[in-house]
Amino acid sequence: MKTGKKTGKAWLWALVAAVAIQTACAFSTRVFPVLGPALTEAARVSPEAIGYLVAVGSLGTLWYLVAGGGVLVRLGPVRSMQVGATIGGVGLLLATTGYWPVLMLASFLIGLGYGSTPAAGSEVLNEYAPARHHSLMFSIKQAGVPLGGAVAGLLVPVALVAVGWQFTCVGAALLVILTCFLIEPLQRKIDRNADRDMPLHLGSFIDPRMLAMPFRSLAGNPPLQRVTIASFFFAVVQGCLVAFFVTYLMVDLGASLLTAGLAFSVMQVTGVAGRVLAGWLADRLGSRRLVIVGLAVASALTVLLLAGLEPASPQWAIQALAGVVGVASSSWNGVFLAEVSRLAPKGKVGEATAAATFFTFIGYVVGPAGFGALLGHGGSYWAAFAMLAAIALAGVVVMTLPVRR
Repeated sequence: MKTGKKTGKAWLWALVAAVAIQTACAFSTRVFPVLGPALTEAARVSPEAIGYLVAVGSLGTLWYLVAGGGVLVRLGPVRSMQVGATIGGVGLLLATTGYWPVLMLASFLIGLGYGSTPAAGSEVLNEYAPARHHSLMFSIKQAGVPLGGAVAGLLVPVALVAVGWQFTCVGAALLVILTCFLIEPLQRKIDRNADRDMPLHLGSFIDPRMLAMPFRSLAGNPPLQRVTIASFFFAVVQGCLVAFFVTYLMVDLGASLLTAGLAFSVMQVTGVAGRVLAGWLADRLGSRRLVIVGLAVASALTVLLLAGLEPASPQWAIQALAGVVGVASSSWNGVFLAEVSRLAPKGKVGEATAAATFFTFIGYVVGPAGFGALLGHGGSYWAAFAMLAAIALAGVVVMTLPVRR
């Protein structure tokens, strides 16, 4: 596929399809973090266990990233994202059991479904996005992630109070699946290059040789390796904030669910604006690396400010800081994916994106799990947030080191 070759309004419909599914899948991944205290109470586990639940979801995404390449080629990008969103909806329905092992399976399925979006979305935009607005288009697509989180932050607390956590999961599942039906007309327009004759076997999803794909895709490309390593560090920070933000405000600061949910939504909404702004700025400056480094430094500073909140902190301060955290910690994703598409070998954008995102999502796994383990063994939120600030700065070091092609 070649960048910027499509004309007319094709790029707009491609962007609409990518953003819609990205938002729906991201929404499904944010339901559990917002429901954190309610879910852990229902399952009779400690509040810190939400970190393990979120980590298992990221494992599901990792699995798809290394095993789902054939699905993308066979079905086409939009159809493969529709299938992924439906799998996430099934996971939300399974969660209604409240049984911890089933909740872990449900989280894995939700993450598995989300795994369909990075490579498929990049394939769509790499073919349709105008070359002069490449970073901006990728950032708009990635803005669907915090947009889905914002919807979860606004709707889930209200639904929880009104109908309980189980019906909240059911409603969330129906909303995700409905999105798949709404973009069906766009699927027929975009997926015309799908290889319907390509064989697709269930065994390919459990073939251990698939683990070699991410390493093979990044081999011999030091610039792409560097960007991928930095994204791992940034994912650790972002993953911990998404997983523990609501629980931190409720358990450590004594905030109500509605207050914490609103702050979570504010964090996600500003993340939407931040991703679009970051993409626009990267195109204007002509330097994606400079934008990513600036965001990482800002992320380290705002995480430390977040750790300094106290139960007596005014509500306006909590909401304002949530907005700043959203911009600083989550605006890098779209610029990162645009940079990956630039550095990828010709004709290998989807594969390179899946490989880079695979290592990024390892950060989403080990981050929340390590954060929860630290808290579970007597560590304070201050110590955990200080660790995140140091990790963000480690990403800065990686991005500023000289590298040779």
